Amino acid sequence: TLERPRSVTKPAGRLRADLQASCGDGAAFGGMVGFGETYLTAFVLAVGLGELTAGMVGSLPLVAGGIMQTVSPGAIQWLGSHKRWVIVCALVQAFSFLPLVLAAWFGGISGPAILLVAAIYWGAGLATGPAWNTWMGTIVPPSVRARFFSVRTRGSQASVFFGFLIGGIALQMADSREEVLLAYAALFAAAGLCRLLSAGMLAAQSEPIPIPPNM
Repeated sequence: TLERPRSVTKPAGRLRADLQASCGDGAAFGGMVGFGETYLTAFVLAVGLGELTAGMVGSLPLVAGGIMQTVSPGAIQWLGSHKRWVIVCALVQAFSFLPLVLAAWFGGISGPAILLVAAIYWGAGLATGPAWNTWMGTIVPPSVRARFFSVRTRGSQASVFFGFLIGGIALQMADSREEVLLAYAALFAAAGLCRLLSAGMLAAQSEPIPIPPNM
């Protein structure tokens, strides 16, 4: 049978630093979603690719996430660490915003290209899920898990909301000056920077058990 990962007893200072870094990661991740992910479909329409492509961007690339989740166990074994895999995927997701920034700046992108970028974004994002859950299971003690994850989730959702709100205001203001695509470039740049900050917060956390027994 498979053993569930167990948290490791550690000094209070180290545990506090890990939990704070994890909350920072959650807030930065939420900023990425609010500034970037929520406006991806709208951006497709803004560059004139049409409703069909917009619908495909919001659905078809999710298949890449399912494929990446099947690849994750082998990649984790190869890297010898859940943490390393999560950070690699976070960096890939952060840099997936770069072509979107360039597309918004120069005013266009092809349908196949936007689908590829979206597939990379979703694939890297969904691939981190199981690995991150296993890793966090070795860090967060059972006695504080419910409270900790409720606090972390509230912070993350607040960041999503404020990112979405600020993005909407920025696009509305840019529309009045006919600079909508420049606003999208700024939003996608902010989203990428948020994910880079998230990756930094992930790197700041410890990894008591890189590969749990009988994974």
